[in-house]
Amino acid sequence: MSSELQQRLRGHLDTLARKGETISYRQLAILAEIPDPQVIRRLAHLLEEIIREDHAAGINASVAGLVVSQTKPLIPRAGYFMLLRELGLYSGPDEGTEAEAFHAACIEQVFERFSS
Repeated sequence: MSSELQQRLRGHLDTLARKGETISYRQLAILAEIPDPQVIRRLAHLLEEIIREDHAAGINASVAGLVVSQTKPLIPRAGYFMLLRELGLYSGPDEGTEAEAFHAACIEQVFERFSS
């Protein structure tokens, strides 16, 4: 993945964080102009890279958590939770009330970090 694309994606996520908003995978892929083929798969890999970078920088609530499914519940897909488990940041399931509560706490932390 290109660093230009990564920077563009992070810029959009930072803007969303300042606004206190989430976005769907599809909407972000369009906004960030991620090229075909396999747009959502590329986006998922870029988001994983952002989570890893944030974690390495000591940020456990990554802006990547602002990207959610288009359907309820509005939480990230399973890969988000799998990576957080791999990094030792989460130990619960990929869906259900525990995942929803954990995700809500994460995005609240992101919004707080960007509100100042």
